[in-house]
Amino acid sequence: MKKIGFIGLGIMGEMMAKRLLNNGYELVVYNRTKEKILKLGDKGITPVESPAEIVKNCDITISMLADSKALENIAYDKNGIFNNLKNGFIHIDMSTVSPSTTLKLYSDYKKQGAYFIHAPVLGSKTQAGDGTLLIFAGGDKSAIEKCEEIFKVLGKKTWKFDSVEKATILKLAMNSMIATMIVALSQAFVLAEKSGIPKEIVLEVLENSALNSAMYQNKGKTIINGNFEPNFYVKHMLKDINLVLDLALDLKIPFPVISSIREMFVQTLSKYENEDYSAIYKTMAELAGIEI
Repeated sequence: MKKIGFIGLGIMGEMMAKRLLNNGYELVVYNRTKEKILKLGDKGITPVESPAEIVKNCDITISMLADSKALENIAYDKNGIFNNLKNGFIHIDMSTVSPSTTLKLYSDYKKQGAYFIHAPVLGSKTQAGDGTLLIFAGGDKSAIEKCEEIFKVLGKKTWKFDSVEKATILKLAMNSMIATMIVALSQAFVLAEKSGIPKEIVLEVLENSALNSAMYQNKGKTIINGNFEPNFYVKHMLKDINLVLDLALDLKIPFPVISSIREMFVQTLSKYENEDYSAIYKTMAELAGIEI
């Protein structure tokens, strides 16, 4: 049985861990909230008290965390990965985080003879569960090649890059599109509703046009059904928008559209922090005087 570490059992992490278990992997698991480890069952699971114990027991670990701070904590804390690195150890982080964080981790690990790969993913918990995520893997080619079987279990396609920053930035580019698309869909719904046109007709027209996308259909149906159970939290979407804007500032790129979208998500956060990011529709509807 193949043994690897796994850190972080949020919405995505839990589904990814289950996918690995169902495909013959044994997992050495660390999670800040220990109760979440129980959701994985007891077969093929070894819970540990710190990331350092994962380094001692494995040659590869995956982390799937909420933000840059959480990643830096599990890496640089006293009982974290970095202070306990061994030669050749591979840390695959699959979170959406800052390019400066991934570059620092890559550089620091390399000085210790270890490897940091940034491999963020595109997809929701459904794709995480059935192994059809899109994976952007950046880092040393030799380390990425050693992880190919893991990527094949978790994703349907992997794009490989010669630097961690390229993988990080591509994920931020994709998430900027997600933010823009959900606002476009919500805007169309609100405009139609205010004019007496049902949301269902908007979605049907989209389905029969060149404008259609799986995202519009999936999120459109959950909005119509009033289902805002989180696949991707409002607070995490806002975090990613802030990362995009920070990157745009560094690159001296004007981003007026995503800047305006950020303000809508800030307003949504105040009421719907722990709902799905599609809850931005509710903010827009309320501003238009539409009863939710």
